Amino acid sequence: MLSSLTRSPFAQAAGIGFAVLALGPLPSGPRAVGPLSSTPLQFSLSTAHSASYDVHDPATWSDRALAAQLTVSCVDVHDVRAARRQAQAGIGGITLLGSSPDPHLAERLAEARRAAPHNVAPFVMSDEEGGLVQRLRSAIYPLPSAKTMGGLRVAHVRRTAHDYAARMRDLGVQMDLAPVADLKVKGAFIASQQRAFSRDPDRVTALARAWRLGMNGSGVATVLKHWPGHGSAGDSHDGPASVPPLATLEKRDMVPFDTELSHGARVVMVGHLMSKGLTEPGLPASESPRALGYLRAKAGPDVVIVTDALNMAAASSSLGLTPVGAAVRALRAGAYWALICGRHPIRAIGTVRDAIASGRLPRAQAVASARRILALKSSYGLAPR
Repeated sequence: MLSSLTRSPFAQAAGIGFAVLALGPLPSGPRAVGPLSSTPLQFSLSTAHSASYDVHDPATWSDRALAAQLTVSCVDVHDVRAARRQAQAGIGGITLLGSSPDPHLAERLAEARRAAPHNVAPFVMSDEEGGLVQRLRSAIYPLPSAKTMGGLRVAHVRRTAHDYAARMRDLGVQMDLAPVADLKVKGAFIASQQRAFSRDPDRVTALARAWRLGMNGSGVATVLKHWPGHGSAGDSHDGPASVPPLATLEKRDMVPFDTELSHGARVVMVGHLMSKGLTEPGLPASESPRALGYLRAKAGPDVVIVTDALNMAAASSSLGLTPVGAAVRALRAGAYWALICGRHPIRAIGTVRDAIASGRLPRAQAVASARRILALKSSYGLAPR
């Protein structure tokens, strides 16, 4: 989503990121963003208010409630009033787009959390990479770009993340769609936007970890992106994007992801990237059963997998799909969260619900994904423990 300077909020995709959420455990446990409502709003969700319903067990939820929890929407940070209706519908996450935050952002996000049914609130997410990709710049303060931070001491980067995250949390933003763990490849898209720390995988790993631990220390989750590594690719907002074959990725681009995932990262974002040996012909990693199966085997069963924005051309229009059609395909392939930036997120929930009801998205798979999301939310005070 880095074309935030030239694209409308719902056309952006670089700012949202192309990767995978990565969050690590905190020594004393994450700090909750704020109190959740003790008297949740009764919203017509088909979420079973029956005696069998158990908020802790997604197997008892309706198809619509499951579909909502697997969906992440987008709202313009300049006017987030739509977030309340989306939270009321039980949506899993809400991503902020744009660059001019609503002056009442904190109050309106608090209202959205209180509107969520059964005290299962959405994660509010924002691209706070620094440099060109920073939604809350004017509400908090400017951050240096990843390229600039690549020349700083690791301790300094961790402190920068920690201090900034405290202000994010005060606004009610609990998840940073950063750090970028892609390598800097001269002339490629990510490097041209100054979004990569370094060309050295070990240096990228150290700085990505510093960012994650700093953010986590202030109670904000982070997103490791864009698996399997976007460094060599063109702009996936505009069309298909390819990266080197799997054998090359494993020795280079995947190193920061593999290392962080093995050190406690809990969420990863998958890019719309094709790679010989990793993805099926014509499918990006975000919609590839082979690629997502590979990632799950590497990351372990508890890591939450989120797609990059599915309105990006590499995920939808270049494949003859709508963003919602791409969401169903990504969820079937093994993603847990589908990120859909469009003007009708409630309709998108309905389409995912229909896929569960028809069996195109197996209900057992949807339940398993919702359980992982619920566990993540409970550790951040966004769902009952």
